[in-house]
Amino acid sequence: MTTENKVLSSLSYLSILFLPVLFPLIVWILTSDRPQTRHYAAHALLVHLFPAIFLFAILIIAGIQGAISNDPTSVGWLLMILLGIFAIVSIGFFIYSIYKGIKILVN
Repeated sequence: MTTENKVLSSLSYLSILFLPVLFPLIVWILTSDRPQTRHYAAHALLVHLFPAIFLFAILIIAGIQGAISNDPTSVGWLLMILLGIFAIVSIGFFIYSIYKGIKILVN
């Protein structure tokens, strides 16, 4: 892999610090002639999108729970537990993105 491909692939992951979804999407669209860089950009895009999709699912679950039950306390507890899980998962994906970006750049 050339140096330019390494930098683009690495920045796709490290863009979680500055342009989480936009940069990997742009790299994925513009690198159709570089399959390995395109693969890394697509993977980084999915890694950056997953927490947002997970949060959307949490909000839908809390909304359904709120519509089904009339007890706001149960919805509050459910939301607190799910948001705690969301925070742990998001921090894990953040650390993974930084690790993967540095690993690609160093190798």
